[in-house]
Amino acid sequence: MTTLTADSVLRLRPLTMTPQAGSVIVGRADIGRFVALPPIGAQAVELLHQGLSIAAVEAAVTPPDATEPVDVLGFATSLVGLDFVESVDLVATRSEEARRGPGLVVAPGPHARWLFSRTGAALAALAGLAAVVLMIAVPSSRPHPLDAFFLSTPAESLAALTVLTYALAGLHELAHVMAAAALGVPARLRITRRLYFLTFETNLTGLWALPPRRRLGPLLAGMAFDAVVLFALLVLRVTGTGPDRLVAALVLVEVSALVVQLFVFLRSDVYAVMTALLGCTNLAQTTRLLLRRSLRRLSPAQAADLAAMPERDVAVARWYRFVHVAGLAVAAWFFVAFFVPTTLHLLVWMRDALVEAGPTHVAFYQALVLGVLLLSPRAITGLVALRDLVQSRRLKVEPS
Repeated sequence: MTTLTADSVLRLRPLTMTPQAGSVIVGRADIGRFVALPPIGAQAVELLHQGLSIAAVEAAVTPPDATEPVDVLGFATSLVGLDFVESVDLVATRSEEARRGPGLVVAPGPHARWLFSRTGAALAALAGLAAVVLMIAVPSSRPHPLDAFFLSTPAESLAALTVLTYALAGLHELAHVMAAAALGVPARLRITRRLYFLTFETNLTGLWALPPRRRLGPLLAGMAFDAVVLFALLVLRVTGTGPDRLVAALVLVEVSALVVQLFVFLRSDVYAVMTALLGCTNLAQTTRLLLRRSLRRLSPAQAADLAAMPERDVAVARWYRFVHVAGLAVAAWFFVAFFVPTTLHLLVWMRDALVEAGPTHVAFYQALVLGVLLLSPRAITGLVALRDLVQSRRLKVEPS
């Protein structure tokens, strides 16, 4: 364990420092680890980077009229814990590269940069606008819930639609990855959940190394992909080109994918864009802490966390918490009214189909495959929830 004293001199790893809404985002772009610091903290980082001792930095950042010196020693200890420090007094610190966070790190080369330039963004925006105009001008092109049933049976239709949704969601995340790569930012891919919804997630934490407006391209790239695909599908519908029932089903999938991004309480792409534009760094956590405080359920540690949140996050969370609670209420209603009944119906259908067919008939295996596909989003979500629970308990027992 690294021991720090007032005379210690730290050698910091390569860090980025990005001003944002009265704070400074400091971190390591190579592992996607960032923290929001007040200006005095950023000043201390700069002085430590220059090779000043902890005592010298403390003297430099403590205001003349302060009753107590700034605790730079404790601050430096936190930097070591974050793995922002390469060595202390020329002694290498223990690297924590293995704790980069969950997910597969993906860092492709910056291919087809023009797609993620202003020209590409303008074309995607035009495609999205044209898609809206088409749906308004040509009512027959609009999606309908029954468009989901485009094959001979409902089970076959929904199973096929599940596979198509997986494929389109994967391409949506690939757009995020490629847009980030165009800016030299690696991404992490993983399967996660938002409440009880299965989610393919591209972790773009490395974008914190960039100014807020430069983050918007990668954050919007997935929706831009959906908008372009939706426009192309609507053109096929309007012109009567291709298998109309399949195209109609895909239109339904893409419209649903875009609408879901408006559910900011699920930390969607629109949520990420909103927080970037508003200058927030940890709005979700701040909102949860404010809600817990309103219910008088804050622990001392949580109260300290809330006090340390940036003022901008607290100001936005004061109104965003109502959006968050309203969204959770709708999600709870949907869970009771639709999610649970449809899940039970699928289970009953699969049981009856398997029992009726029997393992000696082809129909048995057809029903088995269809049932697995239909239930796969729910099953994977359950496994992800179990994984998150295990990881949470493991973190509680691991020494800090």
